Amino acid sequence: MNKSIRALLLAATALIAFPAYAAGDAADATPGDPAPKAAVSADKSATPAKDYTVLKVGGSDIKNSEVIDTWKGLFPNGQAPDFNSFDENIRQNVLRGIVSERLIYNEAVKAGYDKDAEVKKRLEQLQKQVVMQAFMENKAKDLVTDDQLRAAYAEKVAAAKGQEEVRARHILVASEDEAKKIAADVKKGGDFEKIAKDKSTDKGSGANGGELGWFTKDRMVPEFADAAFKLKKGDISAPVKTEFGWHIIKVEDRRPVQVASFDDMKESLKGELANKSVQTYVEGLLKKSDIKYYDANGKEKPFSTSLAPAAKGDAAAKPDASATPEKADKADKATKADKK
Repeated sequence: MNKSIRALLLAATALIAFPAYAAGDAADATPGDPAPKAAVSADKSATPAKDYTVLKVGGSDIKNSEVIDTWKGLFPNGQAPDFNSFDENIRQNVLRGIVSERLIYNEAVKAGYDKDAEVKKRLEQLQKQVVMQAFMENKAKDLVTDDQLRAAYAEKVAAAKGQEEVRARHILVASEDEAKKIAADVKKGGDFEKIAKDKSTDKGSGANGGELGWFTKDRMVPEFADAAFKLKKGDISAPVKTEFGWHIIKVEDRRPVQVASFDDMKESLKGELANKSVQTYVEGLLKKSDIKYYDANGKEKPFSTSLAPAAKGDAAAKPDASATPEKADKADKATKADKK
């Protein structure tokens, strides 16, 4: 809720100024680019070495550091342009958003919301989350070494040897009869991409002509993967049944699995290993702690200290990118990122 209020205030007061920023010689600028010269105020000054008061609201000060932190928060990707490079109108729009937030907070305190039991409970929960997050972020840095990263990379290279990946499209429908009609149509020369856009119930891939991108066999549910990897380049499958419906698959291309360089994969490997290391660390805390688990009648019950997910059937355990657009898109983006 706090984030949504802040976003609303700042969007209403600060971001509406960006059309003015784009209207001048800055028209060709892209988000994240440094502010163009046309938007730079004549009184631009370097960031001061010491913090200073920008505004006084009633009896309280708003420091330059608070303004800059808020400004940076408008750019989640960390590509915030220099606040002081914008003209006075844009800067004041941002400042009005900050002042508005301060005034609303003051009114809330006057009304006693800072003493409200529910608010205090939420603040305590938020404090715990912030403290834990800061601790674990710092902990994760110490848990992964360069040798571990290189060993993990070597494992991925070895695992990729001899493996293939395919680039495919699919059309997903609810019934076998409809799938058979579509399969017959495309095999007679029907436009696969157009039919996918018009009829596929997977709206995510359907909007792109059924495109699923490159994937390895383990990335799809078994029935879909088995059918796709039996096809040659340009082949179209007979209808394939999965838990999501009926698929018609077209393989666009095949190739040996592409492995990115160590440097290109280093950050993703670091995140992967950090997650595993953090899980191991937390499991260690659980195992050495004295934990008792009871039912409503006070009877003690077994309690697992493992963070590993419960075992599921193969189909459920596989990424279901073959039917869910969001996961298919995410999986494809991850593959592309690994290959950059």
